[in-house]
This record gives sequence, structure tokens and C-alpha cells, in this order.
Amino acid sequence: MNCDYCYSPPGERTDMTVETAQRTVDFGMRINEPGSNVGLVFFGGEPLLKKDIIKSTISYCKKQEKERGYRFHYKMTTNGLLLDKDFIRYASAESIDIALSIDGVQEVHDAHRKTKKGAGTFKVLDRIIDPLLKALPYTTAMMTLAPDMIPHFARSAEYLFERGFRYVNVAPDYSAQWTEGDFEEIIRQYEILADLYEKWTLEERKFYFAPFEIKIASHIQGAEILCDRCHLGMKQLSIAPDGGIYPCIQFVGDGKNKTRYLIGDVINGIDEDRRMRLYIKSKKENTVCAGCALAKRCNHKCSCLNLQTTGSMSDVSPYVCRMEQLLTPISDRLGEKLYKAGAPMFIQKHYNPDYPIISVLEDMMV
Repeated sequence: MNCDYCYSPPGERTDMTVETAQRTVDFGMRINEPGSNVGLVFFGGEPLLKKDIIKSTISYCKKQEKERGYRFHYKMTTNGLLLDKDFIRYASAESIDIALSIDGVQEVHDAHRKTKKGAGTFKVLDRIIDPLLKALPYTTAMMTLAPDMIPHFARSAEYLFERGFRYVNVAPDYSAQWTEGDFEEIIRQYEILADLYEKWTLEERKFYFAPFEIKIASHIQGAEILCDRCHLGMKQLSIAPDGGIYPCIQFVGDGKNKTRYLIGDVINGIDEDRRMRLYIKSKKENTVCAGCALAKRCNHKCSCLNLQTTGSMSDVSPYVCRMEQLLTPISDRLGEKLYKAGAPMFIQKHYNPDYPIISVLEDMMV
């Protein structure tokens, strides 16, 4: 069971406290058997604004590991502006998996990620990428893709891989206004990236480009791979700064209707009836998608994404629909091509369940 603990969204300045963070850890142990793995994801807002709470929480977890036999692991998503060398050393020592929000080449990143004074933040991140990847080589680059960034999409993703990132994730900004012209261009950009993916795979280069990997895996492993992360509160929970429990990070910042998705708190535990009602509601098939050939492999089942983009757990954004329609066939052609070629790296990555462990062991031997 993973427990995200989060900071309040803009406009709701309630901060996580040390006490609530420790109660979150206690709650995580309470719902897991001794000896279990318990994951904590430090999210935000910007979690590095609370470095002291992160460190005190991890210290508390280490104490519980010694006294009660639990095993904790940690993840964090950050914009990187407060990610100095001291914290990088700390994150490496405590094995915190970091996801860094970076959108690619400088003109693309700086167009959207600025300081309060309007200055681009690319150069700040550029200074910490080398020490970060040296200390934590599996750091993920988290790209946000807005319509104005599309012409530079392939170049930005390629830049991140050439800069040293092995893992690149892409999150389209579905709150923006997308046009059919944008989608025509993104097809061209994905085709360029498919050619790069093929080239690098045949060169037996280790990398993970989430949009292609997930779609290829959904064909090989089945649709469940798309919903494996949280199952809407059944596998992963999000803890608000006041200790409230929500089924996903997207449900925490629900404004005036915030408590609609509240399923408990870290002191009293989970209201199982409320959790199950939400879970069952999330599994209700959208009638618009029922006849679609891609329905079983599409993100339309992600209630968290639906809530974020349409305000409803069941309504699907037409932008999400269009993106899935264009990405799936490109990924399928790519996967089929590499499978027919018998590309060893492709076969290992997608057909050997032990590959992630083997890959790490290989890296340790270099």
C-alpha cells in the first residue's frame, strides 16, 4: 500500500505538520502486516518547501523499521528549484526516487516554468541534472505537453535522453485548448520519436519512454496495466495536510466539494463503505466508450484523469480520447516492428518479468 501525503493546492494554505506526517506513517503500518513494504510519495505543491518534514518523516520511518519490522520506500516529485547538492546526497543516502518536472529544451521549458519574477527556470535545473543523475541515475524526467510545445516535442524528449535521463514520462495538458492541427502535428512528432525508439532499442540502449511503453504493455499484458497504480483508493491512498484520506491526489484539491471524495482520516482509518462506493462508481463503463475498439487499452477508465479534465469521474475529455486514438496505432506499429525483428532489448523489456531486476544488477556491475 502506497500512501501519498500531499500539500494543499494553491488557495488552501493548510500545511502538513510533523504530527500529521507521523500519523500517516502509523496509519500505513496499521493497514499493512509487519514486514510489509510501505511506500511514501512526497507530493505537492512543491514538497521541497518542507524539507524538514520530509527528513523528520523518514527518520520516524527508520525508527519503525528497527522497532516494528516494516520496510519503507520513498518517492518524490519536484520542480527542482530547491534541489541542492546537500538534498541530492540525502536523497541518495535514503534511496528517495525522484521525478523531476522538466519539459525539454530551454525555450520550451522556460515558456511555461518561470519564477515569480518571470525568469525561466531551465538554467537552475541544468546545474543540478549532472549531480542528480550521478547520485540517482533512475531519476524520471516529467514532461508536461501543452499545445504550443508540440512542434518541439520530439526534440525535447530526445534532449532529455541525451542529457542522461533514462526515464521520461509525458503528461499532456488536457486543460488547454487543443485543435485538430495540434493533433496532426503530434502524430508527426510521435512518428519521429518512434523512429528514435526503434534506433535506440536496436542499439540495445536502456531507456523508458512512458507513452510507448505503456501502450505496448497494454497490448502484451492486458488492460490492467493501465490502472495498476492506484485502483482508485484500493492500492494507493493520498493523505491531505489535515490528515484526510482520499483515493487519489486528484481528489484532494476538490475546492468547495472537497469532502465529497473523503474516505477517512489517518486517526480513525478508512470508511470502507465510502471507499467501495467510489470504487464501484469508478468501474461503471462509460456508454460513449463502450463500442470503441480501443476501450480496453484506453485511459478513459482512469477516474482520476477524468475528474481532472472534466470534473466527473465518468465523463471523458475529447482531448484524452483523441490522444489515445492517435498514440495507440503508432505504438502498435512500433512494437510489431521490433518484435518481428527479434530485438533483444525489446524482448527483454516487454516479455521478461525479471528484466527490471536484471537491468539494475547489470548497471551495478558496470
